[in-house]
Amino acid sequence: FASVFAQTSKAEEKFEKVQILTPAGQEVTETSVRLRFLDDEMQIESVSDGKTIKTFKYSAIKDAEYSYSKSPRWKTGLGLGVASIAFLPLLFVAIPVGLTKHRRHWLTIKTENDYAVLKLSKINRKLLIPAFETRTRIAVKGNGESK
Repeated sequence: FASVFAQTSKAEEKFEKVQILTPAGQEVTETSVRLRFLDDEMQIESVSDGKTIKTFKYSAIKDAEYSYSKSPRWKTGLGLGVASIAFLPLLFVAIPVGLTKHRRHWLTIKTENDYAVLKLSKINRKLLIPAFETRTRIAVKGNGESK
C-alpha cells in the first residue's frame, strides 16, 4: 500500500515560442528556445539543434520578473548597470532591447551568478508563468499587463 501513496515525479512540461536574449559583443541576439520544466531544474534548449543553452536548478533561482513592455523591466535594466561590474554582458541586454517599437511579454530569471531574459509569446505566457511558479516556488513579480 505504501507505493499507492508514494509521490511520483511531476510530468515534464515544455513550452515553445520563447526567445532568449543573449549579448554578443555590442549586439543582442534572439534565439528561439524551448523551456523544459523537469523534476528539479528548468532547461533552456535551442529549438534549432536541441542543445541545452542554460540550466537552472529550481533551488538556485532567486528572483523572477514579468513585464509587458517595449523592453524587459527598466528597473531591472538600471539595476543591471550597477551590477555590470560583475556581469558586464547584462548591461548590453538592458540597453539595446529598449529600442523595440512594440510591447512584448518578458520574463527575467535570476540566480546568484546567472540570468536569462526571455521573450514570451502572448499565447504561452498564461500557462508558462504559473508552471514556473509551481515548479520553482518563486512568485513572479509582475509589471504592466496582468500575468
